[in-house]
Amino acid sequence: MAFTAGEIASIANASLDYYFKKGGQFDQTIQEKPLLKLCEDRKKTFPGGKGNISLAVVGTYGDGSGNDVVKGYTHNDTVGFFTPANVKRANYPWREHHIGLTLTHTELKIDGISVVDTNGEKTTEHSKRELTVLVNLLEQKLFSLGEQYARTMNTLLWGDGTADAKALAGMRSIIKDNPCVGTCGGLDQTAATGFTWWRNRAFTAAMATQIGTVPGDAVSGGGPITSNPQNGGALLQALSKQYYQLIRYGGKPTIALAGSAFIDAMQTERRANGFYSMTGFTRDQDVSIGESTLPGGAQVEYDPTLDDLGYQKRLYWFDPKCIFLMAMEDEWRKDHTPARPYNVFVLYKSITSTGQMVASQLNSSLVMDIA
Repeated sequence: MAFTAGEIASIANASLDYYFKKGGQFDQTIQEKPLLKLCEDRKKTFPGGKGNISLAVVGTYGDGSGNDVVKGYTHNDTVGFFTPANVKRANYPWREHHIGLTLTHTELKIDGISVVDTNGEKTTEHSKRELTVLVNLLEQKLFSLGEQYARTMNTLLWGDGTADAKALAGMRSIIKDNPCVGTCGGLDQTAATGFTWWRNRAFTAAMATQIGTVPGDAVSGGGPITSNPQNGGALLQALSKQYYQLIRYGGKPTIALAGSAFIDAMQTERRANGFYSMTGFTRDQDVSIGESTLPGGAQVEYDPTLDDLGYQKRLYWFDPKCIFLMAMEDEWRKDHTPARPYNVFVLYKSITSTGQMVASQLNSSLVMDIA
């Protein structure tokens, strides 16, 4: 029996609806992608418009005139006034993204399925076998499409914006190895600008090099931490100390994503410092010590992508209210059925997403490596 192109598109749309609109996590995901899930589950939206997502940020409140401080006075002393003008704009250009698949009429014929693409011409009733074959064929295609969408969008979200100039700039363009150079949201982060408040905290090799050149930048971090179980655990103590810096200006860092070696180092220090629960090493020989939780309640979650990127020894700890994905209204994970060219017997399905990763506050976030 024959299907019209419109009928096949309808089945494909239903399959896409199942695969892509049931929630933030994908059933067919081969490797867990917690950053992708976090971003899509908590994304915020903006209306279409000009090419930038613009946020107002303020880090200083006086004007440096000397009149911006509380002073004593008496009787008829002359008093001064100041005019604050400290609002800055962080601008993030929104980007468009596409991934699509093709399904040729030849592939369908091999499975015994004919296509009648004459604008929905009536066909005879389809057998159950043909429907099953068609759905299975589409599922195989959509399996690949779904995994490739998830995998490549996840890579972009973890990126630094240099791999694809037309795509969004990801987490590493916001929480930077060296937050003392360059820009974020168009705002200069160097010491000369006085925007030291517009920086994440960093404990990386790049930051160690920066401090060697500009010692004053040590206010924003340092080199990698050398894990050592002695004296309460060097890594555990460093994390506890940094927590107070992250909440200092109102941040609530509740998300912590780490590579496998970083988590191993934390667990080693925990084992050496008596962090066992009453269920550890019970009669079923459970040798686990449970998940690691940072000050403030952030549970350290393993992100396999960090291992893939060579950051097994790294942790990202941040406030999801301050760093998040912004998607254009009704334009994130939008599915399309493009019309085929008149001279090519191919069916098309596409997914597009329009948006950008943005930050409204940086000093509530941290990247930390272990030596």
